[in-house]
Amino acid sequence: MAGAQEYWRRYYAEQFRFGLGTEDILAALMQIPPVTTWADLGCGSESMLWATALRAQRLVAVDIDTQRLEILRQFVTTAQPRGIHVTALELCGRTDPDAFEARCRSLTALIQADFLSSLPPTDPRLIGQSFNLVTQFGLLGLCRDANHFTTSFAHIHRLLAPGGWVGGANWVARHAPSRVELTRQLYTTAATRAGVHLLLLKRIPIPDPDFTAVWIYIGRKTPCPRSALRTSRHQTN
Repeated sequence: MAGAQEYWRRYYAEQFRFGLGTEDILAALMQIPPVTTWADLGCGSESMLWATALRAQRLVAVDIDTQRLEILRQFVTTAQPRGIHVTALELCGRTDPDAFEARCRSLTALIQADFLSSLPPTDPRLIGQSFNLVTQFGLLGLCRDANHFTTSFAHIHRLLAPGGWVGGANWVARHAPSRVELTRQLYTTAATRAGVHLLLLKRIPIPDPDFTAVWIYIGRKTPCPRSALRTSRHQTN
């Protein structure tokens, strides 16, 4: 895995790279209605990209990597969108000149914590809290095996308020035999055990040297009809 700065420059700092699933993730996230509180777990440095598609009043960004959290902190402080963010705003129809600044202002906390660990979070900003939206992008794809995945999926979504929304994506590494094999059955089993009703689950092949595909999902904590999400009709294997 590339270092924090290299990964940021390659995928998220400059021009938008079409065809790698990013536009599909943004389109899926746009189906989530406005929320008050959002927790982005394993956020890395990229929360502001996903924020372009979302409408959240308060964001808590969580990661174990302090360097990635610092990249995010510095970027939010400047509140100046780079090439990828400008394109993402256009794709999401965010034409308000204040749209990006507003999303940067929504970041209320940066927290160091590991949600792939079996230990519960100790930060008071997470203990006993519940969020209207919980996301992860790339975190669960780092799991070792199916049990680690289902356990971590449940661990992550304990922060979710009843009726809250979930969303995320995980990339399939081309050369990572120590990581879990991501499958539709694995996602549905993990979601069922966590009490999450999946409205969207699809796998998109991508032409990247390091990743072969990306899995995207959207769901809710309580059962709801598939018609509640327009993109649910696009489910694929």
